[in-house]
Amino acid sequence: MVIFVIYVEVGVEGVAYDGACKVNGNCSEANNVCTSTKCACSTTSFKEDSTTKCASKIALDGTCTASPAGQCIDTNAACHATHLKCKCKSSFFANKAAACASEIAALNDACDATDPSPGQCAKDNSECRIDGSGGKCLCKTTHYTDGGNCVIRIVPGASCASTQCVNHASCNTTSKCQCDAGYTATPTAKPTMCNGVIKVATLWYMMAVPIYVSMMSLLR
Repeated sequence: MVIFVIYVEVGVEGVAYDGACKVNGNCSEANNVCTSTKCACSTTSFKEDSTTKCASKIALDGTCTASPAGQCIDTNAACHATHLKCKCKSSFFANKAAACASEIAALNDACDATDPSPGQCAKDNSECRIDGSGGKCLCKTTHYTDGGNCVIRIVPGASCASTQCVNHASCNTTSKCQCDAGYTATPTAKPTMCNGVIKVATLWYMMAVPIYVSMMSLLR
């Protein structure tokens, strides 16, 4: 007598997180996939603390919790410990596409001048501005370049070297910053700037007084 043994493989259904599986369809819980024969969270989800639930990953500026790691959908973002929101990691910034992009480390390197997002240029007191045919990371107008860093410009009356003075001022023969002709120091601004408005106002006043006096003489 010959006995035939027929082997029928029974599919596994309704498998919970961390259970044995063969295909994604075996995993019954939301956001689970079969990975290395185990039901696990998909790449777009993360396992919540103290549960087996796989929650969808969180977009930039979305609310998150102190743990676990890997909650943010952008791989270059993490949950900020103080604000409890998904923020770009150090050396990255949130660009206009709401993604974490690498900061531009050095001054004069190319940047996207059409992107208004702050933090594109890594150097303190630098910004992305049009320079020639494209954008570059340059010192703000209130600062000058010194050794690859941005240093605040020197105010009128202070010791200086060439190109270090605030706008509309020059380093004079005594190595002091002096406002250019037609400009006056405005100490109410920080830093003190050289402004031409005061001179213009004085000129208008000087022109108006004689006209006023002449008109008064005619009326007598």
